[in-house]
Amino acid sequence: MPLVTWDQSYSGKVSKCDEDHKKLFSLLNALHDAMKMGKGSQVLAQTVKDLADYAKHHFAHEEMLLRQTNYPKLIPHQEQHQTFVNKVQEFQSDVKAGNLTQSITVLEFLKDWLASHIKQTDRQYSDHLNANGIS
Repeated sequence: MPLVTWDQSYSGKVSKCDEDHKKLFSLLNALHDAMKMGKGSQVLAQTVKDLADYAKHHFAHEEMLLRQTNYPKLIPHQEQHQTFVNKVQEFQSDVKAGNLTQSITVLEFLKDWLASHIKQTDRQYSDHLNANGIS
């Protein structure tokens, strides 16, 4: 059973962004499943790498849409993205240093991101992007 399940309460009403966000659900649930089997440290390095790749791709796309449509809250939105990137870089440093006991920290970080950024912050741009023809 997954730890978190996608439902419409997570939708930003922009299909490409929603698809990208579903990737985070997949990463979170895969890490959680590995942890339940006592293998969290074995998948942590790949999870952190996948998070870095996700951030690079998804944030660039989302911010491009927000820039194109002159989203008034772009700068604070970008700052939140940078906070995510900084945290993932910390996780990468820990993994590189051999600290593979961070599974629960990464798991909690992702759960919090889903609840605070995707469900709240990203939902704020929905109407703006939809009004500018992006759905």
